[in-house]
Amino acid sequence: MPPVDTLQLSMATITMQQQAGAGSIPLSTLIEYIIQRTYHELTVLSELLPRRTDMERKIDIVQFSSRTRQLFVRLLALVKWANSASKVDKCGEISLFLDQQAMLFVETADSLARMARETLVSARLPTFSLPCAIDVLTTGSYPRLPSCIKERIVPPDPITPAEKRETLQRLNQIIEYRLVSSELPPQLHNLSIGNGRVKFTVSHEFQVTLTLMGDGPTIPWRLLDIEFLVEDHATGDGKSLVHGLQVNYIHQLAQSRLLDNENPLHDLYNCLHTFCQSLQLEVLHTQTQRLMRERLGDHIWVEQYMVGKCLVISYWRNQGKKTDSRTDPALIYKLNVHTDDCDPGKPLQVSHTPAISGQHSFLVAKTIKSDHLELDKLLIQTIHLRSRSKLKLLLQDLKKFATGPCEVCGVPPVLSLPVLHPCMESEKLSITLDIQRGVYMVSIHQYSSCKLAEELEEVLNDEKWGSVSEMFSRIRVWLTLERCKKTVQQLPITIVKKLPLVKASGHAILNKPNNMYIKLNRQPSYYLVIEPEERKTKKVILKYHLLRTSQSTYESSDLCESMEDVPCRYVKPKYMIFLDSFSLTHGPTSRIYDETMEEIKRESKDDYTRKVVPGGPLRDSPYYIPQLSHVVASCEDRIPFIALGEELEKEDFKHQGVSVEAPGCCLALTILHIPTFRGCTQKMVESMTRSLLTCKFRAQSARPPRGWTLEMVFVNNILGSSHSLEQGVVQRVLCMYIQLTDNAGAEKVVLEFQEDVSAVCHLHSLVETFAQVFNDVSNGLSSLVEIKSFNFKKITLGYGPKNSLTVTILWKSSEKGFHVSVATDKADFGANPHHVIVNQLAIDLNQTKSLARLVQILHETWQPMSAINNLPTAPQLGHTNKVSQPICCFTIIPQSPTHVRILFRNFYCLDIYFRGNKLVAIRDGAYSQFDTSGVIDGVHPTPGLKAFLNLFLDDSSTRNLATRRRSTTEDDNPPSPVGIDTFDFMSQPQMGSPAKTQQTTKDQTGYTSSPAGGAFPLASPTSHQSTVAPSPAGMLGTPSPGMLGVNSPSNSALHVPSPGSFVPAPSPSSLGIHMPSPAGTFISPQGMVDGGSPYPTSLTMPSPGPRNWPGSPSVPGPSPRGIGSAMSPGHAALHSPPDTKHVAIVGPPSRILPQRSWAASVPTLLSHDSLKKLLTPCPLPGSQPTLDEVIMSPLERFLGCTYMKRHLQRVVQTEEKLQNVPSTEAGVVMCRSEHLECRASHNTQTLQTLHLKITKTPESKEIWAPDDLIVLEKYFELKVASAPYKPNVLTAFGRLFAAPPRILKDCINLIRFDMNLAQDRNAKWSLQLCLTMPPGGPQITPTGTPAIVLKNNKILLIFHLTRINVNLPPGTEQTVIMPLVHDIINNVSNYAEQKTAQGPPPTQASVAISTMLKRFNEMHPKGDCSLLPAVREVITNLVIPM
Repeated sequence: MPPVDTLQLSMATITMQQQAGAGSIPLSTLIEYIIQRTYHELTVLSELLPRRTDMERKIDIVQFSSRTRQLFVRLLALVKWANSASKVDKCGEISLFLDQQAMLFVETADSLARMARETLVSARLPTFSLPCAIDVLTTGSYPRLPSCIKERIVPPDPITPAEKRETLQRLNQIIEYRLVSSELPPQLHNLSIGNGRVKFTVSHEFQVTLTLMGDGPTIPWRLLDIEFLVEDHATGDGKSLVHGLQVNYIHQLAQSRLLDNENPLHDLYNCLHTFCQSLQLEVLHTQTQRLMRERLGDHIWVEQYMVGKCLVISYWRNQGKKTDSRTDPALIYKLNVHTDDCDPGKPLQVSHTPAISGQHSFLVAKTIKSDHLELDKLLIQTIHLRSRSKLKLLLQDLKKFATGPCEVCGVPPVLSLPVLHPCMESEKLSITLDIQRGVYMVSIHQYSSCKLAEELEEVLNDEKWGSVSEMFSRIRVWLTLERCKKTVQQLPITIVKKLPLVKASGHAILNKPNNMYIKLNRQPSYYLVIEPEERKTKKVILKYHLLRTSQSTYESSDLCESMEDVPCRYVKPKYMIFLDSFSLTHGPTSRIYDETMEEIKRESKDDYTRKVVPGGPLRDSPYYIPQLSHVVASCEDRIPFIALGEELEKEDFKHQGVSVEAPGCCLALTILHIPTFRGCTQKMVESMTRSLLTCKFRAQSARPPRGWTLEMVFVNNILGSSHSLEQGVVQRVLCMYIQLTDNAGAEKVVLEFQEDVSAVCHLHSLVETFAQVFNDVSNGLSSLVEIKSFNFKKITLGYGPKNSLTVTILWKSSEKGFHVSVATDKADFGANPHHVIVNQLAIDLNQTKSLARLVQILHETWQPMSAINNLPTAPQLGHTNKVSQPICCFTIIPQSPTHVRILFRNFYCLDIYFRGNKLVAIRDGAYSQFDTSGVIDGVHPTPGLKAFLNLFLDDSSTRNLATRRRSTTEDDNPPSPVGIDTFDFMSQPQMGSPAKTQQTTKDQTGYTSSPAGGAFPLASPTSHQSTVAPSPAGMLGTPSPGMLGVNSPSNSALHVPSPGSFVPAPSPSSLGIHMPSPAGTFISPQGMVDGGSPYPTSLTMPSPGPRNWPGSPSVPGPSPRGIGSAMSPGHAALHSPPDTKHVAIVGPPSRILPQRSWAASVPTLLSHDSLKKLLTPCPLPGSQPTLDEVIMSPLERFLGCTYMKRHLQRVVQTEEKLQNVPSTEAGVVMCRSEHLECRASHNTQTLQTLHLKITKTPESKEIWAPDDLIVLEKYFELKVASAPYKPNVLTAFGRLFAAPPRILKDCINLIRFDMNLAQDRNAKWSLQLCLTMPPGGPQITPTGTPAIVLKNNKILLIFHLTRINVNLPPGTEQTVIMPLVHDIINNVSNYAEQKTAQGPPPTQASVAISTMLKRFNEMHPKGDCSLLPAVREVITNLVIPM
């Protein structure tokens, strides 16, 4: 905004004073004026500050800030005062208005009086000028104007343009004539004539314009204009350097020189030229002062300045160090700018002290170019030539120390000296001169900080030429070591300047100052010592030494030869080896010399430099020394083998030493002999080494971390494999080890190597015995299992359906045993069923050391384990009374490979034993295996389990029971105390059993018998007495299907079936055999294995304990120690086969026996198919499956019903209005309320559902309708005693059953709506009676607790309402949880509200229902029960907007 003019401001002020009164102005206008003024001053300041010095700028800025601050402070005070002076302003305005009015009155009166007394007295009217009026009206002009007025006011007419051109053309001719006739200075020949004037121009000095006032020869020149062309582009900003007053003065002076002068133009030029030269010198002087002040300081100095004469500047004042430049003028370089004394018309001259000579002296400017007055360029040009001249002289002295061509080039000039061959540009020694001081500056471009360069710089400046050769030698060695650092910078090493050595006096090489020490990070006790040595040919040769050290302390030495007081870890040298770089870098297949070479010099193999064709490019970078990297890599590769070999020798492993296997291959350490070490027997090692071809260690260093690769090559694979990579004759086993940096790393590698060899030996020993059985086609083991992989470290076997199940066995030294893991090959098959018992399988394998036994167990148990895995094991809420505590429905607890214990809700327990011939034995796990009269703590007996399991008997299981019978002795006597764990897994071992074959093979080969030898006996022991009565189990033995037939040619000696099991049946009466005494039930020919394993290790067992079981006859049983095999001594072929026909009809026909509490402790044999039916989820038998039906297994339904029936007894005991009714029937729970009786029992056909039979009491026959009780029974079956069998549901039903008849009857009618037995066409909501507290509703009680509460003559009911008969968006539904409290005494039904201060606010639905029920209670009659009508009112009339 431009500043406001003072006149405008005054007029505006006067106007405002007239409008608002004298001395007042609007505040907005005042603020605007102040802002305009401030902006104007700031604009002016910004234009003036760049031309002033720094101190003047600061002063102007401070003055402007202070002045502006005071102005705005006054404005602030004025504003604060004006805010509180409104009344004063009003009074002032009134007073001002009255004063103005009075003044106007007075002035009007005075004016009228003056007019009447003075003006009107002498006033006369002149005569009318009619001629003038007629002229004006007729012609429109006034020709009668007097001449005196016309000449004074009206200007004369101008000349015409033609006259102007003619006059100027004539004047141009006069000027040309005058110039031709007079003498002109040669500098004024640049002229131009036009428009009656002449213009003289002297480049970069001045420009003048002259004219003549006449054509006389003596008329002097008239000076019209002067313009000075001298400029200072650095500081003048393109503006004129001469002030207007100075120009006017010079104008007057020059005009005076043109008057009365013979050579006026000569005098004019001399006057203006002298002034311009003086102005140019002043500009240069000003630039010099600015350079001294801002940039150069004392490095330049103005020695002399004479205005208009000369300017002397000195530079390079501090180049000498020994002599003071101020006392010795000869060392000062000067630059003199002056005028020419002989010819003042010449421009400014330049001279140098001392004078510049040489071939480049012509480049020095002799005069100043007036177009650009810049002292910087003049100094730079001068110093550039000075520097180039000095460097050329220095080049002649230093050329002999260079290894290649030297040159001086660049701006500023730089002398480049190569000190190595070949030498990169960044490695060349660069010498230049300091522009300010004139001293030498030495540097190496690649290394910014180099102390040797600084030392050489000091030598050159001090002119110590005798030390130059030594300095170049040191620089050459230093650059070579820097190349070494760059070569190994990416390698895992550490460069050490100096080693903290103690007792190093015996190694003279270590005391050399130029040595370079490389610490191998992976081998901290080894150092690579690089010794540089310069030859006379200006080449540096590198020698390599390998130093082996050990840790030491300062106290252990007499003298510390490294660091003085710096705390560090000292090392003591052990030995140092000279490394022949030629042998390290040339292998057995490398060329010794090139064909083009005529002779081989020993020196050439130590020279790392490469030949370079003159003028040709470098093949490789000189920074990289391949010889050094090869030496470091060779040390890195070979040193770990040294430590590994030493550790192997300590453990008695014989090896061949480090060797190169083949061209292009890595180093290897071959093991020649594997001794017997801890964890492996001699036979294992010998057996493994018979198949071992080679064993080698190799270093793996492709990727970090570095490691060892152990390769073990095996031949004669004793066991085939279906894996594609294991089909060759040779099998390789690779092991990886981490290569640590310390000495303990080798010990760890050897320890891990021993563990791997131990794993191979143990697995080879296990597989070798198994292979003899597997390769025998006669036993059929190869049809049961497939060898999917065997790589001598682990073996993977496939079994099950299509061999899709896999088991992997490997030896783990940390566990000191075999590790077993299972998996599946096909994703659609699911998890491996044996993952539950995988730990038990591993324990059994480590005990028996029999792989054939493991295969047979897996084959016989995969089907039952698949069925067991179908049971739900996920934790769920609501299965117990503690609704917040999740509990598993089924918990599978493996006891042994053939024994699994299953817990149902941690309440009931089942023991499942896997037996041969695709059978399993199931018993109640709540009973002890030794005393059935006692129950195990924590679990409860399962009533009816025996009868339930008998429902799943099929032909395969009943075939084993064909010789069994049931008699009254079972009703009276408890079963045998001998536990089911005495049952052998293979109840009828075959003659051709692979396990037996494996044992026989082991005995023939002479190996030590493993614990598995007693698991699969070939025949009965021969040392027993022949008078021993046969075992009942032996009498019941059935012929084994046998993998090796009786009439087989390979088994002609064994012409009888294999003997029966040595395991007795738990009770002879339960097996269908009539015997006079149950003493046989206490006979056990085999002992127990710890942990419940079914595989005995001896033929004896402990005494069964006391015989005082209820109802048992007092017949003393024989000692089990004297009981032997069921067959007579001798070979099994001498025994005649048992007559199974007679055995099958020994007992009378079977009959249904009453249940006994210990009946389920007797095992029940089921086939695998029956077990699958028992444990696989399926719909309820005899019912049509529905969408909302929960699919469960028969066992889960049975146990759930049993659990609910037991919980019903607790409900009867806890509820006050329910009474227990004793029942004579087993498995039946009876109770009664005030008006009803109920009987709960299992479905006798399936035992998978729980039925409730409700009958009327004699007192309440007239209360209940015929179908009311049927509805309640059906509701109990479908909603209460159904999946998921929640006990709180039964508790709520029990409370509902104990409710008063009026309440129960209305609830039955509501149940009809819940079960869709009754419909209301007007209903808008469907109804569901909640037996447990649902989530999402009012939390009157915790979620999952019983939703029916009967207390203090009030009953709480929870209903779940769902909107029907309305169109809702797909996938959405409108539901409401309605808690209802019915007061039995007052017959009032209300909405149950949560009475908590922190509860959620009431919802729209709860408010609507509460209001509706209150209105209903007011309108409903008090006679009938209001529960059912109230609920109907809600489901009929409730409307809740979405």
